[in-house]
Amino acid sequence: MSEQQSNSNNQLVVQNSGSLSFSSHLSKEDEEMSRSALSTFRAKEEEIEKKKMEVREKVQFQLGRVEEETKRLATIREVYIFLS
Repeated sequence: MSEQQSNSNNQLVVQNSGSLSFSSHLSKEDEEMSRSALSTFRAKEEEIEKKKMEVREKVQFQLGRVEEETKRLATIREVYIFLS
């Protein structure tokens, strides 16, 4: 078997089910390691998404505060100009 054929036999294939498999047969241990790695990867993805949402919420909160303070300063400036 040529090296190119060997490499193509071992290429990773993503199936519709969302699971990963090799076109050559995997041992049960290899399959379990693949499932475990995929599970770990998905857990990390979820953790990253959760952190992104937390940061997004904090940023939105801070932007809201900045908006309020900007309005407050504009009001103070108008009063100051009026009194001058």
